[in-house]
Amino acid sequence: MKDFLQGLWMTARCQIRPYQEGDEKYILELFSLSFGGRLMSLPYWKWRFQVNPAGHCVIELCWDGDTLVAHYAVTNLTMSIHGQRCNVGLSGTTMTHPAYRGMSLFQMLARSTYNRMLKIKMPLVWGFPNLMSHRSFVRELNWVDIYEVPMFRLHLEPRLKDRNTSNEYIFEMSAADERFDTLWERISNDYDIITQRDRAYINWRYFMNPSEKYKLIVHVENDEIQGYAVFKRYGDELQVVDLMMGREPVDVGENLIKYVIVHALQENASSVSLWLNVTHPLHHALEKMGFRPEGPVTYLGGLVLYPTIDKLFYDFRSWYFTMSDSDVF
Repeated sequence: MKDFLQGLWMTARCQIRPYQEGDEKYILELFSLSFGGRLMSLPYWKWRFQVNPAGHCVIELCWDGDTLVAHYAVTNLTMSIHGQRCNVGLSGTTMTHPAYRGMSLFQMLARSTYNRMLKIKMPLVWGFPNLMSHRSFVRELNWVDIYEVPMFRLHLEPRLKDRNTSNEYIFEMSAADERFDTLWERISNDYDIITQRDRAYINWRYFMNPSEKYKLIVHVENDEIQGYAVFKRYGDELQVVDLMMGREPVDVGENLIKYVIVHALQENASSVSLWLNVTHPLHHALEKMGFRPEGPVTYLGGLVLYPTIDKLFYDFRSWYFTMSDSDVF
């Protein structure tokens, strides 16, 4: 009873307010406290939350006096939902000071965040809760489970001989140009629900990121980009972080993935992995190559805040997503 009353007293004195300039120092300190000493650099924080081309993020903070005790942020992203463009919130970076856990601060912050999203006309929040937070999102914040996302993985065999990456259609690029805007406008309507992948997004997501190194390859015909893939090394694996092309024909996606496989063999990687909705036509082609669903499984879920958003938002068949939609990769 004493611990319960103390918890109520501590919760009552906590104050919630939006992020203000200068709070980042305390946010980085709380990140380290919350995640066992892991560090988030200031350049990464500024990249993630301040220079996003879709606009500034929504960050709610909970303070006990001068001590930051909890944090919840959603990244502002532009999403195409059945052809309509709107700004939505990608949920991420939830954290609570170890001494303040079990006091429902996460739920309080989330509700405050969603109320502020409504005020600025962000109609929905979505994301990829991990095993630690999934239950809380669904049971306490009324999130709806949309999909369980497996790793779609190909285990490479050293005996594979084809290690030649030459392909007349595949090129590496060090930045996105105006042709990526043309690609996005041409194929975005192939997908009912997809985050915007134009030139500004690609350059921000992959080439301005101060903490990760990515490779971008494109499939080009007659100087027109038909699709692209972004990949990086993670341990012994090459992860295809992003893959974008029209639903048909599947040969564009196949060519891009084959290039990544050969690159992985050259680097002596043990496997290649990606996320791909099972309903996408390319999924069957990659199964023929030997890709198989494996763990770890990630949850995709969300919550519609405006009733005007089509409930098909909760139908996994409507979605196109890749690892790049998560803030983990």
